[in-house]
Amino acid sequence: MTTRAGRAHINPGNPVSRDITSRGHRHELLALSAILGVLAQEDRERLSEQCIERTFAKNQVVYVAGDPGDSMLVLTSGELKVCHFSADGGELILASIMPGEPIGELGMLSYLPRSATVIATRPSAGMMLPRVVVMQLIEERPAVAVAMLQYLADLTRKMNGLVADLVFLDVHQRVARFLVSNTQGASRSVKVTQTNLASTVGASRQRVNVCLQEFQRRGWVSLSSGIIRVVDRDALGLAVRD
Repeated sequence: MTTRAGRAHINPGNPVSRDITSRGHRHELLALSAILGVLAQEDRERLSEQCIERTFAKNQVVYVAGDPGDSMLVLTSGELKVCHFSADGGELILASIMPGEPIGELGMLSYLPRSATVIATRPSAGMMLPRVVVMQLIEERPAVAVAMLQYLADLTRKMNGLVADLVFLDVHQRVARFLVSNTQGASRSVKVTQTNLASTVGASRQRVNVCLQEFQRRGWVSLSSGIIRVVDRDALGLAVRD
């Protein structure tokens, strides 16, 4: 299921590879990783010598579906989205990658091409590790393999939930679940455009707008440009189960 919200704007420029962080500080960035954070400090310092630091502008492509899966990236700042595109430009967002999370590990481990396209949603930076480096690390430090398996198990569980939502929940329920799951802070606000929300729940922007307008009429949410404030989280939760 994809949205018909229109073709996404993508900056296909090459990522910038440069030494924007001292080598002595790179191991601290690797400590953020859900996988590489299990390493001892001396191992992270050694590994940091083999990292290639990359920066990406907003809307710049990190990986393209079908490209060789010869590396993985640990995001250290910014945010990435993992998505699929239909032939007419419709977009389905599968996941958001936040600092500390890896991306590209599936293709790297399976020796298969990239299964999805990854795009920076805001200026971002990460530490790129070639496959040969990661495979050697797994052989030397089995704890990394265990951490990677745990991460992939969690990822599979999330993908199963996404598929189930797309099959069993209608658009109103999917929008309500997204808002309940992503409410942040005391203000209970969700920073998201309606276009990105539509791409995430697998619906058109028009249908998502109808849902949000209905939720606002019922007093469940308050809408403003790029921000949705959840007023009645309990009511949204009940809407998911209806």
